[in-house]
Amino acid sequence: MTTAVLQVRDLSFSYPGLHVLTHWSADIGPGLTWLRGANGSGKSTLLKLLAGVLPPLTGQMLVRGVTTAADPLAYRREVYWCGPGAIAFDHLRPPEYFAFLRGLYPRWDPQALPPLIQALGLQPSMATRLSALSTGTQRKLALAAALVVGSSVVLVDEPLNALDAASLAVLRQQLTQRHAAAAQAWLVASHSPPLAADGPRPATLDLG
Repeated sequence: MTTAVLQVRDLSFSYPGLHVLTHWSADIGPGLTWLRGANGSGKSTLLKLLAGVLPPLTGQMLVRGVTTAADPLAYRREVYWCGPGAIAFDHLRPPEYFAFLRGLYPRWDPQALPPLIQALGLQPSMATRLSALSTGTQRKLALAAALVVGSSVVLVDEPLNALDAASLAVLRQQLTQRHAAAAQAWLVASHSPPLAADGPRPATLDLG
């Protein structure tokens, strides 16, 4: 039996005037899990809840024996969230942004970062402030961080959006490698399959 990396129990959440989740539970194992659902089904909200960005009405998340209730900071160090919006702290340049994240995540892999920067075509952007970079470039920087962060859980919202064809191929290759990894759980929300059609089939969670 595969041991769950992330355990979610009885998760409920509402926005003012809109209920999203009711006592939702799941076990997320190692490798890659595809979170799919129609627009408005709550995929992005669920990822924010699992990341600790939003407080749930009820429920508990557990990663490697660490819960949000018992030790929120330790939990956040075990979970990395890569959302679709602009990167926070956009006054920083990419090397400063990566150094900031390295200080937060103890298993950050600095040696894996330079090849990704090259593969994603990010070298020309390394001296530019994040606020001056395009949405696509910011997205590639955030995804590069997700690929080297080393946290037990990586949550990624619509990673295939705003990427050029070459970067999309790199990302699919990297996600295929993560799918075979035993140390991390990747939960990827996307409208289309995150892995190539001729690649392995990830586990699937449906939000309807």
